[in-house]
Amino acid sequence: MKKKKNKKVIDKYKNDNKRMILVFTMMLCIIVSMCTYWIYAYHHKHNYSNERVISYKISDYVTTDGNVIYLNNIDKSINDDFVIKQKEILKNNVLNMNITKGLYNEILSIRVNYILSNGTSNYEENIVLNIDIRNDKIISNDELLEIIDVNYKDIATEIFDEYIKLPNDNSKEIIDTITNEKMSSSEFNNNSEKYIIRIREKLPDVMMLYIDKGNVYYLVRKYEINNVCYYTDMNMIYINNEIGKL
Repeated sequence: MKKKKNKKVIDKYKNDNKRMILVFTMMLCIIVSMCTYWIYAYHHKHNYSNERVISYKISDYVTTDGNVIYLNNIDKSINDDFVIKQKEILKNNVLNMNITKGLYNEILSIRVNYILSNGTSNYEENIVLNIDIRNDKIISNDELLEIIDVNYKDIATEIFDEYIKLPNDNSKEIIDTITNEKMSSSEFNNNSEKYIIRIREKLPDVMMLYIDKGNVYYLVRKYEINNVCYYTDMNMIYINNEIGKL
């Protein structure tokens, strides 16, 4: 009888130990979980992380007050420069204003298009901005072209073929804007490579890129291109063509 009693006592002792270990393990897990949560919450509350939280809501980055667009959660210097450019244009007689904006693969792209009047005619102005949201910086044309695998030479060739090339006509004479050389339209067209190179060299200074519905477009005033090719009437219209997809 004594042995049975001792066995019961030992079994009870073992069970009590198991329960204590189980309770201790559960309590330890709860404590660790709570500590982890509070460390995480404190860490994010005080913004100690270098990792930017990316929102996919355009309203988190762009707000409009009257005719001026402001950037939120974006580097202050980028916003300030963007606002100054808008206000300079708004000093003119603005007839219409259209905004194209969107978020594409962590790129915020904004195009503000204005139709202005100078009293005798209407003309167009554009402000374009592309921002790398994750790194909080402006994306250059070179960087955006690299993403879509397009180069300036491709665009220059397209512009020449579609907007600069003239009807072959030996009787019509044009004057080179750089050399003042006189030549026929046919002669000009035969020297296409020379003028494509000029256009390619000019594009980085005068071309703008923007994104709309995932498609990348370029904007450039036609007279900026004519200025490196041949003399003609000043054409204030913008060439606005799609060149690729993100």
